[in-house]
Amino acid sequence: MTHDGLDRHGRVAGSELGRTGLHVSQAGFGGYRISAGVAEHAAALQHALISGIDLIDTSANYADGGSEELVGQVLTHMVDSGELRRDAVVVVSKAGYLQGRNFTLSQERRRQGRPFAELVPYTEGLEHCIHPAFLEDQLTRALERLRLETIDVYLLHNPEYYLGWAAHNGMEPSAAQIEYYRRIANAFRHLETEVTRGRIRWYGISSNTFPAPAADPQFTCLERVWEMAESIGPNHHFAVIQLPMNLYEDGAVLLANQPCGMTALEFARQKNLGVLINRPLNAFTENRLLRLATAEAAERFPVAEIEKRIETITSALAAADPDWGGNAWLSQLAVRALRSTAGISCVLVGMRRTAYVDDILTELATPVARKDRKASWQKLHQIL
Repeated sequence: MTHDGLDRHGRVAGSELGRTGLHVSQAGFGGYRISAGVAEHAAALQHALISGIDLIDTSANYADGGSEELVGQVLTHMVDSGELRRDAVVVVSKAGYLQGRNFTLSQERRRQGRPFAELVPYTEGLEHCIHPAFLEDQLTRALERLRLETIDVYLLHNPEYYLGWAAHNGMEPSAAQIEYYRRIANAFRHLETEVTRGRIRWYGISSNTFPAPAADPQFTCLERVWEMAESIGPNHHFAVIQLPMNLYEDGAVLLANQPCGMTALEFARQKNLGVLINRPLNAFTENRLLRLATAEAAERFPVAEIEKRIETITSALAAADPDWGGNAWLSQLAVRALRSTAGISCVLVGMRRTAYVDDILTELATPVARKDRKASWQKLHQIL
């Protein structure tokens, strides 16, 4: 696959997406809160793509499929009009959740006596599944909504829901872990067949627990996942992971939770895996959500409180690393800290408004070196 999006938009900083050979913008369009039928969302996505932001991250679960539908509508319009080439954009989607339409589908199949295998009944109105039959069904639906023949990267979406369910139901932890990785290996083998069919190019996992302590009952061990992929064969297509990281949640870069003694990010770098960062501007700290985007915070907190918080965080950033200081919005500095860290391929930012897109475009036009910044993250951690 040829990918020349960054050649056409040289002002947007780019990086390699691990071993995929794809070159992507250092910030991607996060599709969590966009949906078909919302003109503002369509305008924001079109603006991002025409300006050089060329990775889109979505999921069957976002807006109950509406996010994929919007992406499909915008891509079709732009490709048909000649504004964009299909091979100049990288589309990432995910599967695993059964909510909304998927949950209704699951209940109907159960009534017909053909339920999806290995369903995890997580809570009322929510199931989870990564069984091959479910993944095949979901990929077919995703391709229809996206109006694509091939999805560039397809991820298992938070498979650790199984471990949460197992812990809640009192399953012995080691037995739960064995079953968990068996299910992932089974899913990987199926995704290899989807690569052969041409319906996806690469696959991976989006997990909130890649950066978790190894003792966490829901911890997903990247080293173990890699070993499973290697057991499939030397030419496997496991190539991308997605995990949360932000100024306060720094486990991916600081917590040595792999059996080999590395952090998740260090191990990913060693194996040349593409790393997508989610929740860069929404930090969970002290049992509350802290928004690192000024405009978002202004909708929830008094101006005086926002200004004090911004001053505290921006001062900490400048003290931790000279490259993280400067006259910029907090959201821009938060993205800069991530995109300047070696091993991080792309930072996924919610950009459902054109103003949010422009905010990130301004940041991507600011030169910053990409290097090992573990010491900077350690210093920031100590300050904050």
